Amino acid sequence: MSKFCIFCGNKPENKNKEHIIPQWLSKHTNRFHKVCEFGESVTTAKIPFSALTFPACTKCNDTFGKLEAAVKPILLDLMDSKPLDATQISLLLDWFDKIRVGLWLSELTLSKKVDKIDPKFHINDRLGQKDRVLIIERLQDVGEGLAFVGTNSPLFVEMPSAFALIINDFVFVNASEYGLVSNKLGFPQFRKMQFTTDRNAQILDIGMGRHKTTHPVVSDYNASPTRTLIYQPMFRGVPEYAASKEFTTPYVLNHSLNYDTGTGGIFIQRGDNQIKYLDADKKISLAPRSQHSDRVYQIIQEVFKLQNHILSSRVDIDSGTKLQSAFWRNMIGQNNMLIAAYQKTLARQK
Repeated sequence: MSKFCIFCGNKPENKNKEHIIPQWLSKHTNRFHKVCEFGESVTTAKIPFSALTFPACTKCNDTFGKLEAAVKPILLDLMDSKPLDATQISLLLDWFDKIRVGLWLSELTLSKKVDKIDPKFHINDRLGQKDRVLIIERLQDVGEGLAFVGTNSPLFVEMPSAFALIINDFVFVNASEYGLVSNKLGFPQFRKMQFTTDRNAQILDIGMGRHKTTHPVVSDYNASPTRTLIYQPMFRGVPEYAASKEFTTPYVLNHSLNYDTGTGGIFIQRGDNQIKYLDADKKISLAPRSQHSDRVYQIIQEVFKLQNHILSSRVDIDSGTKLQSAFWRNMIGQNNMLIAAYQKTLARQK
């Protein structure tokens, strides 16, 4: 198994090491020397957060180190109920892209599956390329802690679209995929992707947007005083979007944080369930009201359900061969088994 830079995928130049979970975060939560929980399907090795490192080019590490430096105060301010602006929230979503794909690559490496995945991509290939969602919840009386969930499912291995990161009493559910929120936020319509003989070649079928928001943005997710929903349509990964009539509309231009880089604006739902666009000069507190700690078992189930939803809503499973269709339906079935297991755990807690 050849070594690669976790950011660019090339052979590391002036080799450095990157902590998949940032050192500052594992130290902030008093977990730096604690063991990560990957699950036996990934590895039986007991790996502490301090040792969860992978090769990286020095140049790449320095570049992403700047992202870490920028996001650290943003994340800490969020958890301290301080208001953030749209640019800060967009950087935070970049950071979650980095963590999600980094965990995917680390688990593939630890389970010795990294050479078998097709298509292959790395952190730099996925940062800010597709629509993003961040769902924030808060638990009572949890104390210090750091964990990630949803990354050990077979479906996440094949399609690393959604996971959750638990930081002390905050739970962050993060998801990303083409058209995940664009369709409901008035941006161009991404239709279901079709299977092709080359899995590296995704065919994007895009139609004109509705130019208005529609609830619910993501199936089964409603806002409440105990949940904040954040959405960002992204079109950086769409080839030649600037030459497309679907993207050169006043609505898209007026609801983009940076149209030139394919970065859509920030939309937020809170207790009143209204979908609100966050103007660039505005700030908002994202921390929701806390709820009972048993809620975490329901959140974990919802992560697996979200993985299933993203696959079935974004990919036309029946467009492939019978073997392909059976493969993906099996992935959904295995997630359903995980959901049932956590449902039993929740029942025992009551």
